[in-house]
Amino acid sequence: MTNDALAEALEQLKQSYGDVTTAAGGPGQTLIRIKEVGLPKGCAPGSTPVLLVVQDGQRPLLYVEGGIALPNGRVPRNYTANQVVGEEWWSFSYSFSWDENTHTLVQFVEASLRRFAKTE
Repeated sequence: MTNDALAEALEQLKQSYGDVTTAAGGPGQTLIRIKEVGLPKGCAPGSTPVLLVVQDGQRPLLYVEGGIALPNGRVPRNYTANQVVGEEWWSFSYSFSWDENTHTLVQFVEASLRRFAKTE
């Protein structure tokens, strides 16, 4: 993602979610923290902090805070703790198409979190 595209994406994230901060990660990597993003109806809690890791030329990675329960009360499958920049964040697997040239980071966040609407 170019610097201009990243700046535009950050502005869109701020418009959608409010409190958004960034930090440099490793080479070619930007860490984007979103203070609170709403989860699908019925999830507990109803919102979570989000960490996006944007790496040049790669699909972004999305992490959430631990402790999310699906609408049926169960813990999602493939919901795993990770250490990212010295903090515990949780990842999950969910497949959907995403192309940085035609989709926004807001769309990426929303599509990713739809995974928690699936009861399994």
